[in-house]
Amino acid sequence: MIYKTIETRIKQAIDTREKGELSKSRRLFESLLKDLEKQLKKDSTKKLKYIYATAMGEYVIQYRLEATRLYDKALELGKSLLKYDRQNKIGNPLSVRAVSNTLLDIRRFEESEEYLRQLIPIYKENSGRQGDIKAHLAYCLFRIGKVRGASKLIDEAIEDIEKNTAKEEYFSVWQPYALMVKALIYNSKEKFGEAMKYAKKASVIAKIDNRVFRIKQAQELVDLLKKKKN
Repeated sequence: MIYKTIETRIKQAIDTREKGELSKSRRLFESLLKDLEKQLKKDSTKKLKYIYATAMGEYVIQYRLEATRLYDKALELGKSLLKYDRQNKIGNPLSVRAVSNTLLDIRRFEESEEYLRQLIPIYKENSGRQGDIKAHLAYCLFRIGKVRGASKLIDEAIEDIEKNTAKEEYFSVWQPYALMVKALIYNSKEKFGEAMKYAKKASVIAKIDNRVFRIKQAQELVDLLKKKKN
Protein backbone atom coordinates (compact mmCIF):
# COMPACT_ATOMS: atom_id res chain seq x y z
CA MET A 1 0.00 0.00 0.00
CA ILE A 2 2.81 2.39 0.90
CA TYR A 3 4.37 1.85 -2.53
CA LYS A 4 1.16 2.95 -4.26
CA THR A 5 1.00 6.07 -2.10
CA ILE A 6 4.61 6.99 -2.90
CA GLU A 7 4.11 6.40 -6.62
CA THR A 8 1.03 8.65 -6.51
CA ARG A 9 3.10 11.37 -4.83
CA ILE A 10 5.80 11.04 -7.49
CA LYS A 11 3.19 11.43 -10.22
CA GLN A 12 1.74 14.49 -8.48
CA ALA A 13 5.18 16.11 -8.26
CA ILE A 14 5.88 15.35 -11.95
CA ASP A 15 2.50 16.69 -13.08
CA THR A 16 3.06 19.88 -11.07
CA ARG A 17 6.54 20.28 -12.55
CA GLU A 18 5.32 19.77 -16.10
CA LYS A 19 2.69 22.47 -15.62
CA GLY A 20 5.58 24.86 -15.01
CA GLU A 21 4.88 25.28 -11.28
CA LEU A 22 8.53 24.69 -10.38
CA SER A 23 8.49 26.21 -6.90
CA LYS A 24 5.57 24.01 -5.89
CA SER A 25 7.01 20.86 -7.51
CA ARG A 26 10.35 21.41 -5.76
CA ARG A 27 8.57 21.39 -2.39
CA LEU A 28 6.70 18.22 -3.36
CA PHE A 29 9.88 16.44 -4.45
CA GLU A 30 11.84 17.48 -1.35
CA SER A 31 9.07 16.36 1.00
CA LEU A 32 8.72 13.06 -0.87
CA LEU A 33 12.47 12.33 -0.86
CA LYS A 34 12.74 13.15 2.82
CA ASP A 35 9.96 10.65 3.61
CA LEU A 36 11.50 8.07 1.28
CA GLU A 37 14.88 8.32 2.99
CA LYS A 38 13.21 7.73 6.36
CA GLN A 39 11.27 4.77 4.96
CA LEU A 40 14.42 3.21 3.49
CA LYS A 41 15.84 2.89 7.00
CA LYS A 42 12.97 0.52 7.81
CA ASP A 43 12.42 -1.04 4.40
CA SER A 44 15.50 -1.87 2.30
CA THR A 45 13.68 -3.90 -0.35
CA LYS A 46 14.74 -3.60 -3.97
CA LYS A 47 11.24 -2.35 -4.83
CA LEU A 48 11.53 0.69 -2.55
CA LYS A 49 15.08 1.39 -3.71
CA TYR A 50 13.81 1.36 -7.30
CA ILE A 51 11.05 3.82 -6.40
CA TYR A 52 13.62 6.04 -4.63
CA ALA A 53 15.83 6.02 -7.75
CA THR A 54 12.79 7.01 -9.85
CA ALA A 55 11.95 9.91 -7.52
CA MET A 56 15.57 11.09 -7.48
CA GLY A 57 15.79 10.87 -11.27
CA GLU A 58 12.71 13.04 -11.64
CA TYR A 59 14.17 15.46 -9.07
CA VAL A 60 17.28 15.84 -11.26
CA ILE A 61 14.97 16.87 -14.13
CA GLN A 62 13.51 19.47 -11.74
CA TYR A 63 17.00 20.98 -11.32
CA ARG A 64 17.64 20.97 -15.06
CA LEU A 65 14.37 22.77 -15.77
CA GLU A 66 15.10 25.35 -13.07
CA ALA A 67 18.57 25.93 -14.51
CA THR A 68 17.13 26.37 -18.01
CA ARG A 69 14.65 28.90 -16.73
CA LEU A 70 17.39 30.81 -14.91
CA TYR A 71 19.58 30.87 -18.02
CA ASP A 72 16.64 32.07 -20.11
CA LYS A 73 16.11 34.87 -17.60
CA ALA A 74 19.83 35.69 -17.57
CA LEU A 75 19.84 35.93 -21.37
CA GLU A 76 16.75 38.13 -21.34
CA LEU A 77 18.36 40.44 -18.78
CA GLY A 78 21.64 40.48 -20.70
CA LYS A 79 19.95 41.47 -23.95
CA SER A 80 17.96 44.13 -22.13
CA LEU A 81 21.18 45.51 -20.62
CA LEU A 82 22.92 45.53 -24.00
CA LYS A 83 20.01 47.40 -25.58
CA TYR A 84 20.11 49.97 -22.75
CA ASP A 85 23.88 50.31 -23.14
CA ARG A 86 23.65 50.94 -26.88
CA GLN A 87 20.72 53.32 -26.64
CA ASN A 88 22.63 55.42 -24.11
CA LYS A 89 26.04 55.00 -25.81
CA ILE A 90 27.63 53.76 -22.59
CA GLY A 91 30.12 51.30 -24.10
CA ASN A 92 30.48 49.04 -21.07
CA PRO A 93 31.99 45.72 -22.26
CA LEU A 94 30.16 43.86 -19.51
CA SER A 95 26.93 44.63 -21.37
CA VAL A 96 28.16 42.54 -24.30
CA ARG A 97 29.63 39.85 -22.04
CA ALA A 98 26.29 39.49 -20.28
CA VAL A 99 24.98 38.16 -23.59
CA SER A 100 28.05 36.39 -25.03
CA ASN A 101 28.89 34.34 -21.95
CA THR A 102 25.30 33.37 -21.20
CA LEU A 103 25.01 32.09 -24.78
CA LEU A 104 28.27 30.22 -24.21
CA ASP A 105 26.89 28.64 -21.02
CA ILE A 106 23.84 27.32 -22.87
CA ARG A 107 25.99 26.04 -25.74
CA ARG A 108 24.64 28.40 -28.40
CA PHE A 109 28.15 28.76 -29.77
CA GLU A 110 27.39 30.32 -33.16
CA GLU A 111 25.45 33.16 -31.52
CA SER A 112 28.07 33.61 -28.81
CA GLU A 113 30.81 33.90 -31.45
CA GLU A 114 29.16 37.00 -32.91
CA TYR A 115 29.17 38.86 -29.56
CA LEU A 116 32.66 37.70 -28.56
CA ARG A 117 34.06 39.13 -31.79
CA GLN A 118 32.51 42.48 -30.85
CA LEU A 119 34.38 42.41 -27.52
CA ILE A 120 37.93 41.89 -28.77
CA PRO A 121 38.52 45.45 -30.09
CA ILE A 122 36.97 46.97 -26.97
CA TYR A 123 39.85 45.56 -24.92
CA LYS A 124 42.65 46.66 -27.30
CA GLU A 125 44.45 48.46 -24.43
CA ASN A 126 44.24 45.44 -22.12
CA SER A 127 45.98 42.36 -23.50
CA GLY A 128 44.95 40.13 -20.58
CA ARG A 129 41.24 40.70 -21.03
CA GLN A 130 41.58 40.60 -24.79
CA GLY A 131 43.33 37.24 -24.46
CA ASP A 132 40.57 35.96 -22.21
CA ILE A 133 37.95 36.89 -24.81
CA LYS A 134 40.03 35.25 -27.55
CA ALA A 135 40.21 32.07 -25.44
CA HIS A 136 36.42 32.00 -25.13
CA LEU A 137 36.07 32.65 -28.84
CA ALA A 138 38.57 29.87 -29.59
CA TYR A 139 36.41 27.52 -27.50
CA CYS A 140 33.35 28.52 -29.55
CA LEU A 141 35.20 27.90 -32.81
CA PHE A 142 36.40 24.54 -31.53
CA ARG A 143 32.87 23.49 -30.57
CA ILE A 144 31.44 24.35 -33.99
CA GLY A 145 34.17 22.42 -35.78
CA LYS A 146 36.49 25.27 -36.80
CA VAL A 147 39.48 23.56 -35.21
CA ARG A 148 42.18 25.22 -37.33
CA GLY A 149 40.88 28.71 -36.48
CA ALA A 150 40.54 27.74 -32.81
CA SER A 151 44.11 26.42 -32.71
CA LYS A 152 45.55 29.63 -34.16
CA LEU A 153 43.46 31.88 -31.93
CA ILE A 154 44.21 30.04 -28.68
CA ASP A 155 47.94 30.60 -29.18
CA GLU A 156 47.26 34.33 -29.57
CA ALA A 157 45.10 34.25 -26.45
CA ILE A 158 47.77 32.60 -24.32
CA GLU A 159 50.40 35.08 -25.52
CA ASP A 160 48.12 38.08 -24.83
CA ILE A 161 47.31 36.83 -21.34
CA GLU A 162 50.99 36.31 -20.56
CA LYS A 163 51.72 39.93 -21.52
CA ASN A 164 48.92 41.17 -19.21
CA THR A 165 49.64 44.78 -20.18
CA ALA A 166 47.19 46.22 -17.63
CA LYS A 167 48.83 44.14 -14.84
CA GLU A 168 45.47 42.82 -13.65
CA GLU A 169 45.27 40.17 -10.94
CA TYR A 170 43.21 37.68 -12.96
CA PHE A 171 46.08 35.92 -14.76
CA SER A 172 45.42 32.78 -12.68
CA VAL A 173 41.79 32.80 -13.82
CA TRP A 174 42.34 33.62 -17.50
CA GLN A 175 45.41 31.52 -18.29
CA PRO A 176 44.12 28.18 -16.94
CA TYR A 177 40.98 28.55 -19.05
CA ALA A 178 43.04 29.24 -22.18
CA LEU A 179 45.34 26.30 -21.45
CA MET A 180 42.36 23.99 -20.98
CA VAL A 181 40.99 25.04 -24.36
CA LYS A 182 44.39 24.27 -25.89
CA ALA A 183 44.34 20.87 -24.15
CA LEU A 184 40.91 20.13 -25.63
CA ILE A 185 42.15 21.00 -29.11
CA TYR A 186 45.15 18.68 -28.72
CA ASN A 187 42.85 15.98 -27.38
CA SER A 188 40.63 16.27 -30.48
CA LYS A 189 43.74 15.64 -32.59
CA GLU A 190 44.55 12.58 -30.42
CA LYS A 191 47.75 14.20 -29.15
CA PHE A 192 47.05 13.04 -25.62
CA GLY A 193 50.53 13.77 -24.21
CA GLU A 194 50.34 17.42 -25.25
CA ALA A 195 46.75 17.66 -24.03
CA MET A 196 47.73 16.33 -20.60
CA LYS A 197 50.68 18.72 -20.39
CA TYR A 198 48.47 21.78 -20.87
CA ALA A 199 45.72 20.47 -18.58
CA LYS A 200 48.23 19.95 -15.77
CA LYS A 201 49.79 23.36 -16.39
CA ALA A 202 46.30 24.89 -16.09
CA SER A 203 45.90 23.21 -12.70
CA VAL A 204 49.27 24.48 -11.45
CA ILE A 205 48.51 28.10 -12.42
CA ALA A 206 44.98 27.99 -10.97
CA LYS A 207 46.43 26.86 -7.63
CA ILE A 208 48.71 29.92 -7.41
CA ASP A 209 45.84 32.09 -6.14
CA ASN A 210 43.54 29.21 -5.15
CA ARG A 211 41.10 29.75 -8.01
CA VAL A 212 38.73 27.03 -6.81
CA PHE A 213 36.51 26.71 -9.89
CA ARG A 214 39.45 26.66 -12.30
CA ILE A 215 41.23 24.06 -10.13
CA LYS A 216 38.12 21.87 -10.27
CA GLN A 217 37.75 22.28 -14.04
CA ALA A 218 41.42 21.49 -14.65
CA GLN A 219 41.30 18.40 -12.44
CA GLU A 220 38.19 17.13 -14.22
CA LEU A 221 39.97 17.56 -17.54
CA VAL A 222 43.09 15.75 -16.26
CA ASP A 223 40.90 12.87 -15.01
CA LEU A 224 39.09 12.69 -18.35
CA LEU A 225 42.39 12.57 -20.27
CA LYS A 226 43.72 9.83 -17.98
CA LYS A 227 40.65 7.69 -18.74
CA LYS A 228 41.09 8.23 -22.48
CA LYS A 229 44.75 7.31 -22.27
CA ASN A 230 43.94 4.08 -20.47
